[in-house]
Amino acid sequence: MKVQVMEQLVKQVTAFTLANSAERDSWEKAIAMSGLLAWGDGDALAVVQRWLDRAVATQNSSGNLCYGDAFKAAQAGIDYTPTGSLSSALGMPLLQVYENSRKQEYLDAAERQIQALVNSPRTSDGGICPRYEARELWVDFTYLTCPFLVRFGQITGEDKYIEEAVLQFEVHVAHLLDEKADLARHMWCEVPNCYPQSTFWSRGCGWLLLAGIHLLELLPSHPKAGLFKDVVRRLLTAMSKHQDRNGYLRNTLDDPRSNFEASGTLMFAFAIPRALELDMDLVDKALIENALRAFGVVAGSVEPSGKIPGVTVPPGGPNVVYDWAMYGQGFFLLAAKALKPYLTE
Repeated sequence: MKVQVMEQLVKQVTAFTLANSAERDSWEKAIAMSGLLAWGDGDALAVVQRWLDRAVATQNSSGNLCYGDAFKAAQAGIDYTPTGSLSSALGMPLLQVYENSRKQEYLDAAERQIQALVNSPRTSDGGICPRYEARELWVDFTYLTCPFLVRFGQITGEDKYIEEAVLQFEVHVAHLLDEKADLARHMWCEVPNCYPQSTFWSRGCGWLLLAGIHLLELLPSHPKAGLFKDVVRRLLTAMSKHQDRNGYLRNTLDDPRSNFEASGTLMFAFAIPRALELDMDLVDKALIENALRAFGVVAGSVEPSGKIPGVTVPPGGPNVVYDWAMYGQGFFLLAAKALKPYLTE
C-alpha cells in the first residue's frame, strides 16, 4: 500500500469517528481517542478534549468517568454493573490530554477514577474484577487498566500504582494465558473455578498482547520486564500461526468456521511494528509482512464514509453480532500510524 492511499483512508476513518461518538459510551471511544491523538490533527484533538470534558462532567460519585452506567447487551443476554475497571479505559487519553494542557481538573478526575479502580472487588489473589456480580477476570481489562495505572503512578510519583499494574498483569496472565496454546482465554471465574467464556478470541488475545507492549514501553527496566517480553513474544508467535493467507484473523482464532474479524486483525497489525520498535529482537522481523497483510486486507474493506465493517461488537467472544465499533476505528488509526514507515511512497 502506498502512503498516500493510507493517509486518505485515515482522513475518512477520522471523519467518521469524529461524527459518531456516543455520549454515554464509557470505554469504546477511549481507543478511538488514542488513535485520534496519535495522528495529532488539531481539529480532532479539539473534539477529543470535548469528549473528555464531558466524561469528567459526568463522572459519578463512585469515581467512574462518563456516567459509569450498567452495561447491557440484550442480543447477548448481558446485563452487569461495572466496577471501576470499565471507565478506566478513558484514563490513558485523559492523562495524555492532561500532560498537554496541565489542567488540574483532568488529573483530579484521573485520581477519582484510579480510586474507583483500586477499590473494586478482587479475586483472592488480588485480581480486580470487572463486574460486581461475580469474582471474575476478563482479559480485556489488562489493556483497559494496566497502562493507566502505570502512567498515573509515573505522573504523580506514586509507585504503588505502578506495582498494582504489574500485579494485575501477572494475575491475569496466570489465569488466562494458556500454557500450551500461548493464546489467551476471555474470562475466568473463581467460584466455581471455570472459564465462562474460554475460546481463543482474537480481540481478547489482542488486548493482552497490547497490554504487554504498553507495559514494556512504560517500564522497560522493571524487574518484571522479562515477563512482559515473554507474553508479547508468545502471543505474537501463536497468533501469527492462525493468520489466514488473505491477512485476516478469525474471531475465534482456531475455529475454521469462525468468520474473519477486523478489530483483532488490526490489533495484530498494530502490535508487530510497536514490538519491533521497542526491541528489534523481541519477535521475528519477518512478521512485519504479516502486519502489512493484516492492515491491507482491512483497509480494503473501509467504506467511503470511513466506517470499518466486520467488527464484533461487545461483549466479544463467539456468536456475537458483526458491525462497526469505536475501538475498530481507533485500532485502524493506531495501526496506520505504526505501519506508515513500512509503506511505499
